[in-house]
Amino acid sequence: MRLAVISDTHGNAIAFEAVVSDLRQQSPDAIVFLGDLVMRGPQPVECLDLLHSLDPLVSVRGNHDNYFSRYRDGSDWLPKNDKDAMNLRQFMYNKKLLSADEQHWIGHLPTEYVFNIEDFQAELYHASPHSLGTIIWPWATEDELDSLHKEDSTQMVLFGHIHHAFTRNAKGRLIVNCGSIGLPFDGDNRASYSIIDIHGKNISTQIRRVSYDIEKVIRIAKDRSMPDTELFEQAVRKAVFTYSFNKSAV
Repeated sequence: MRLAVISDTHGNAIAFEAVVSDLRQQSPDAIVFLGDLVMRGPQPVECLDLLHSLDPLVSVRGNHDNYFSRYRDGSDWLPKNDKDAMNLRQFMYNKKLLSADEQHWIGHLPTEYVFNIEDFQAELYHASPHSLGTIIWPWATEDELDSLHKEDSTQMVLFGHIHHAFTRNAKGRLIVNCGSIGLPFDGDNRASYSIIDIHGKNISTQIRRVSYDIEKVIRIAKDRSMPDTELFEQAVRKAVFTYSFNKSAV
């Protein structure tokens, strides 16, 4: 079985379109999406349409998607710091573009999924089994990586959130982060996703990087007067985290 793993589009449909084109050439048997469909990029509706067009096996909820279940209309969101205020601006921008039904769908995706094929089992999360915002970096300790699963029978964990693509083994279990389509933070500004081939007990993984028209998505952000466009522009150009008002998490 060939599985495509995508995550963290963050409203960047230009990057997502490029990945969809590359992904279709890989002929996956199934596709899974690991969250953060919207926020920070200018094209939430287009990203939602693209995701639906792929008919994924499952889409799980990310921490940014979760805002649409936590907050009704933004009036009940009282920012605690500058970064929180930026997220509120992004939330209001997205709410203007997405229908009420679309917002409800995004905000009520499942937070986890267990994938089984024959005797093979994988657990899928946005960030971890414990939280939508847990940070587990590529250079984490083996014990930290081992905390990413719930069941001892799980052979592989798939997650997103950190925008750094990597594959590692931890205590006999394969850990795969597919990186980010819309906002990579690992120094490579190409969109990132994973292809995983499962044949019985044999597994092979690819981290695929796909170039796209960065200038086009920046123009769209400016044309639509998206809040904090300058931070988005720096992030997509340099593939670095530019939202660190107080050195907080992604």
